[in-house]
Amino acid sequence: MMVVLCPKCFLCSMRCVSRFPQTISLQSLRFLQFSPLSSSSSFPSTPSLNVVSDFLLKECGFSSSQVTTVMRRRPELFRNKSDHTAREAIHMLKDSGFTDNQLKTTILRNPTILSLTVDGQLKPKMEFLKNLGLAPQIICSNPRLLSFSLENSLGPKIAHLRNLFGSTVDLCQALKMVPGLLTSDFEKQVKPKMEYVKNNIGVLEGSAAFLRALDAILGHSFETLEKKIKHMASLGLAEEEILLILKSNPKILRCSTKKVKENIDFLIHTAGLMPRIVALSPKLLNYSVEKRLIPRYKVFKYLRTNQQSKPLASLATFFQLSEKKFLKRFGQYDTEIKSNDHTIS
Repeated sequence: MMVVLCPKCFLCSMRCVSRFPQTISLQSLRFLQFSPLSSSSSFPSTPSLNVVSDFLLKECGFSSSQVTTVMRRRPELFRNKSDHTAREAIHMLKDSGFTDNQLKTTILRNPTILSLTVDGQLKPKMEFLKNLGLAPQIICSNPRLLSFSLENSLGPKIAHLRNLFGSTVDLCQALKMVPGLLTSDFEKQVKPKMEYVKNNIGVLEGSAAFLRALDAILGHSFETLEKKIKHMASLGLAEEEILLILKSNPKILRCSTKKVKENIDFLIHTAGLMPRIVALSPKLLNYSVEKRLIPRYKVFKYLRTNQQSKPLASLATFFQLSEKKFLKRFGQYDTEIKSNDHTIS
């Protein structure tokens, strides 16, 4: 939808702009060159928009909506009349092993990369990160790394973390499992969270379980963590059971309280599993109630009711069978169950 800006007065122009939809088309952005706001607005003029957007659209495979997203987040990128810097940045990422999807994701998450010079800024950081063993997949998940100063941020943090983890090999493993170590404030975020994992969850420092737990809680405040743990306790889990879950499946702390409640309610109150069984099989809390737990519970009840000759595995094991194994062994019962309208009681 094109919005015509009133040329009569600045106030009227501002009112017109305020009616812009949240999703702005490229055509609308090009039209802004004719408005009295184009000289003072943060939106780019047509020449720079055409050069950069055409490069991203035609040569990099970005969609119109993706280009608009990049422009909206970093409109200053499109003021240049040349796409030389952006083009070199894209080519450097491709030469470094980024796939097309990884490249798009990286730029969408951190479009500032398009304004960084290759020789002076991007290439030294990329070589530094690759020497640490960080593949494009890791960098793609946390592309802010490419915006940080090598001398004032990345370098000092690496030196500090290497002393902490003891060896380059252990540090590389830690960075692969917890990419946020390099983008978080060590004294205010990393160090207190490491103490929390060690003292409150009780996981051996430096172990894989320790790093998984650290990665799960690094982005949360202590207040949020305590609320999530208290919520789990309110659903009928004892402190010992909660600790078992957090040690083996700390990612549960990333789940919403609604998700946790739905799964625990179903597993304990509907399926009848003991809380300790749930604690010893924490993956159960990650599954979809509607898509996995309920359908499999129906099959389990059906098999028990019809007295199958072969003994059944425990319900917890039944839930955790891979989809391939489950369908191979029990998929034939789906049609019969649906035709008889077996419901959960």
